[in-house]
Amino acid sequence: MSSIIEHPLVTEKAMDDMDFENKLQFVVNPDATKPEIRDEVEERFEISVENINTQITMNGKKKAVVRLSEDDDAQEVASRIGVF
Repeated sequence: MSSIIEHPLVTEKAMDDMDFENKLQFVVNPDATKPEIRDEVEERFEISVENINTQITMNGKKKAVVRLSEDDDAQEVASRIGVF
């Protein structure tokens, strides 16, 4: 099976979510389920996931918005994984 997470999503909205909501956004495999996304994010980035919302974008990609637990800082994680 291919990787569940394709890449982090870096948009103005994603940055606002990261700064104010402690959320990270990823483009994920269209077939991935929320539990699979949760497991992959927690394992790969060593963080705790509180909540996941997914949606299919207009260009047919699947986007996952991942809210981190209060113990994890989205900005710190983002810089660690090379978002900026």
